[in-house]
Amino acid sequence: MEGEQKQKTGKWILLTISWISAFLPYLFSPLVFGPFAFFLGLVLKRDYEVGNQGKIIMILGVINTILGFIFTYWVINVLNSI
Repeated sequence: MEGEQKQKTGKWILLTISWISAFLPYLFSPLVFGPFAFFLGLVLKRDYEVGNQGKIIMILGVINTILGFIFTYWVINVLNSI
């Protein structure tokens, strides 16, 4: 039993959810979806061996979280000036 590798399934579902959640900070809460994308990218990189996609999702999660906060701040300021 020690030599057997446990096969992980659901790699494509996780990849799809990760890519979608990497860009959701612009539409919804950046505080929720940015870290969610980052940690899904970390799990994909560490456990599922998807190559550079895990790193890219982690980087996009951080960048889009910051830009999502900036975009939200800008929208609130524009709507307050109306």
